Amino acid sequence: MKFWEVKKGNKSVRDILVKDKEGVTVINLADATEIRFQIKKKKTDAAPLIEKTLLSGIVVNTPSEGYLRITLLPVDTGTTLPLGDYFMGLQIKWSATDIYEIRITIDDIEAEFFRIVQDIVR
Repeated sequence: MKFWEVKKGNKSVRDILVKDKEGVTVINLADATEIRFQIKKKKTDAAPLIEKTLLSGIVVNTPSEGYLRITLLPVDTGTTLPLGDYFMGLQIKWSATDIYEIRITIDDIEAEFFRIVQDIVR
């Protein structure tokens, strides 16, 4: 199992290739009406500990078509979350009935967990 691992208090940028359920790259990301990335302690938690949205931490078609770039700031990883493991999810909405939760992959391995680790130099 892969993790998106970040040292506490550090900025982290992750480029996510978005594919449909057949494994084909999604090229209409710019048409999405809403994109949300959330980090939660438990999957069932109603409120996320961190949330990034389109144009507020998420940009589309960067570095190229079919990718989302998610940027977490030092304040996200430093003061919001203590050290540990969390669940993460990414949802894209094109219309009221066209909504998908996207599988996040890191190095071509599905990743469901986000991990905050202690930095060494403070």
